[in-house]
Amino acid sequence: MGPRGPRRRGARLIEVQHHHAHLASCLAENGWPLEGGEVAGIVLDGLGLGPDGTVWGGEVLLGDYRGYERRSWLKPAPLIGGDRAQAEPWRNALVRLDQAGLGDWADRVFAGLPLAMARMAADKGLNAPMSSSAGRLFDAVAAILGICPEAQSYEGEAAMRLEAMAARSGLGPLWDVPDGAEIDPVAMIRALVAGLEAGECPDRLAWAFHDWLARAFAAQARGLVADGAAKAAALSGGCFQNALLLTLTRKALGDLPVLLHERTPANDGGLALGQAVIAAAQGAVG
Repeated sequence: MGPRGPRRRGARLIEVQHHHAHLASCLAENGWPLEGGEVAGIVLDGLGLGPDGTVWGGEVLLGDYRGYERRSWLKPAPLIGGDRAQAEPWRNALVRLDQAGLGDWADRVFAGLPLAMARMAADKGLNAPMSSSAGRLFDAVAAILGICPEAQSYEGEAAMRLEAMAARSGLGPLWDVPDGAEIDPVAMIRALVAGLEAGECPDRLAWAFHDWLARAFAAQARGLVADGAAKAAALSGGCFQNALLLTLTRKALGDLPVLLHERTPANDGGLALGQAVIAAAQGAVG
């Protein structure tokens, strides 16, 4: 239902941002009080429109039921081909490799694919919206490691196979995480390719990526709690259906109170709960 219907009937319309709904659903499942204070929500998923007009999906939100601030985010990259970037992981790998100055490596690995056309679309912003999606970063890393680079046969295939690779290893190199609000994966991508070129086991590199992502976002959440801005951390979004990422993120958060999904889905299946409690909380304050 669009906004015009409720407005014609004189109903109050409450618009809820996608990732705020993820955060609120986690708060509600854990019985977080309305006056319990703000939490640092690590929300990692595929796609959700942000209020700035870009596509979000890798965020740290400081908020509660009534509102939120975006305090940290994954460095954006263009989604070349729009929805096709979800189905064809090489598109995400190409832009992340180019950002890392590894375009020549991409040319060798993805030879035969329409790289020139893809780069032109990215440069000109033609059907290539900017996105901070953690899900698409999973796809990029999977493609670099040779997991279904050209096309996925089902939704989430690349990320699930990447998780399985990492779980087989259980250990890998520790890569430095970036400082600052914008989490830039450039150094991680360079380390990933350097590991491949040096003959490092791909399973270990897959684990290293999971560990890097967990520590990078956990560091931002820990900072908000340490500063007194947040009372706890909350983990939501479809990426946290990845058991390894969830375990590593909890570990990286140390002794912080952590709110998790156990009865409601971390993915979009939990959005309705978040939308409902946000609407209720905003109604309570007029």
